[in-house]
Amino acid sequence: MTSHHTKPQQTVVPRFERVDVIGGALMVFIAALIWFGASALDGGTLVRIGSGALPRGLAVLLFVAGAAVLVQGLLQGNDRAERVYLAVRPSAIVLAAIVLFGLFIRGGNFGLFSTPQLGLIIVGPLTVFIAGSATPEMDLKSLIVLSFGLTAAMLLIFMDLLSVTIPVFPKFIQDPLTFAIGIDALVRIAYVAYAAIAAVLYVFFFGLPEMRRG
Repeated sequence: MTSHHTKPQQTVVPRFERVDVIGGALMVFIAALIWFGASALDGGTLVRIGSGALPRGLAVLLFVAGAAVLVQGLLQGNDRAERVYLAVRPSAIVLAAIVLFGLFIRGGNFGLFSTPQLGLIIVGPLTVFIAGSATPEMDLKSLIVLSFGLTAAMLLIFMDLLSVTIPVFPKFIQDPLTFAIGIDALVRIAYVAYAAIAAVLYVFFFGLPEMRRG
């Protein structure tokens, strides 16, 4: 008696349909866009970091990481390659978050329409919330806490520590508040307030974290 064992036929994944190849190429493309967008900004020096230093540094890191992923995707064997399947809903949600950030962070005239400057204080939490909604695993309460917490972190790191020039408040209140208090004090008040909101919401939603017993 003989038995015939047949191996499952392995599907060949073309290189241009591989996850790593497309993902790496997208990272390189985005890095190029960031570098191009920051080309007009002042890079500063080692002792005085300019507003263009952070996006250029991010562009370089993103380019190196993307190139590594791209090359890995091109060289990997077919048994390890994964085919790209476009998830329309998450992609559309993330794209909507990016468009929202671009249109309203500084505002502007875009030909057919114009948008007001809302600043990071409003656009930040909205962008995090919308982009976070792309994944079905994200809990609504966690997402709300994360929106305020990440915005507080962005204000602290980019505005206070790195002095990156990003509009913080809506235009109609930023000028009078800056004149009355000063932009540095305003930024610090903003990230302390958002961090406090995130902490209060966390306790309200999830309770106090358990204290470790020594």
